[in-house]
Amino acid sequence: MNTLKIFTATLLFAAIATAGIPGLCNTGETPRIPGSGCSGVLVTPNPTGGGPNRDGNWGIAYPYPSTLSPTLGPCDLTFTRAWVDTPLLQEPFDSWLPNSASTASEWITPFDGEGNQPQGWFIYITPFHVPAVLPSGIAPTGLLINGRLASDNQTYGFALASPGHPGSCAVVKSLPVPFNPSEQYSQWANFSFNSPIAITPDSDVFLYVLVYNSRSTGDPNATGLRVEFFSTSGFY
Repeated sequence: MNTLKIFTATLLFAAIATAGIPGLCNTGETPRIPGSGCSGVLVTPNPTGGGPNRDGNWGIAYPYPSTLSPTLGPCDLTFTRAWVDTPLLQEPFDSWLPNSASTASEWITPFDGEGNQPQGWFIYITPFHVPAVLPSGIAPTGLLINGRLASDNQTYGFALASPGHPGSCAVVKSLPVPFNPSEQYSQWANFSFNSPIAITPDSDVFLYVLVYNSRSTGDPNATGLRVEFFSTSGFY
């Protein structure tokens, strides 16, 4: 499986001087276009039971479920590219948000995420770049991320880190824990937060999403994540 170093090298893109975050991509897309940001093109989802199709910009900690470090949290884990799977449609239980709920994203998962997955932490990651300067000509000093997500089961929070600044890993503390209830796989939950780490111009940043897969009677124990970022996200 890929290491974080290999994952970083294959996913990072050329810096773009813009007030938005063109390299912070929704789940389920093909790889970023160098110099242009996110592709906006969705991957063909794998069928039930698993398949080879993977997200171009998001990874998942492997092996999973993961053990979180008391000091570094998700930031010392090894990652491989996440799979893009067909949403779980399980009756009489609630179903995941169908792909038709939005044309901007798809579900990402461990291999065969709709299948019987163990209880524990499933950690997702995506890298993006801080521009050297904003269109106004000033260097960015802050970061606001707005969006929405669905997950199975709870999303316990977000973390950010800058690989070029050891010890910079920090969990976002402005949101409730867990961020969304266990039934949130069937509906969207909006989020908004500022970066908990210092933003350094012309540097790389990693965004982590911490999902906990829990067991309950009759639950097939599927797990997955779906994220969309709003255009109101940006550097300042």
